[in-house]
Parts: sequence; C-alpha cells; structure tokens
Amino acid sequence: MKLDKKALDRLLSMNDSQLTRMIEKAASESGLDLSTFGITSNDISSVRKALSGATDEDIKKANEALEQYKRRGK
Repeated sequence: MKLDKKALDRLLSMNDSQLTRMIEKAASESGLDLSTFGITSNDISSVRKALSGATDEDIKKANEALEQYKRRGK
C-alpha cells in the first residue's frame, strides 16, 4: 500500500469499524496478527489524530519504512 495525502483522506473518511478492519487487514498482509490486541475506540481516535496531522515528510518516512520492511521480509 502506497501512502499519500489522498490515501490518508480515504482512511480518515472511513467510520471506526471500517478503519479498524483496514488496519487489521494491512497488518495481516504484513504478517502481523492484531487479533490479540483488541483495537479500542481510543486506539482508533489516536490513529485518526496521527493520520490527520501527518506531514508530507511523515508520509515519505512511512513509505520508506514500509519498503524497508518489505525488503527484509523477502
């Protein structure tokens, strides 16, 4: 998943249930199982706050981190 402002806007437009499912799906595709964590509404609020405050530099760093993770996982 490539992050950009448009993608962040789509994520922010989701309701809490949709955003939770998207986070769980993205984590699962990356080999992480979040089912034992039990994502709460406070967690989703924190995610929304972080996403809404993300700068272009934050997005760039996140994309770089994702690419590094993918390369190490293969």
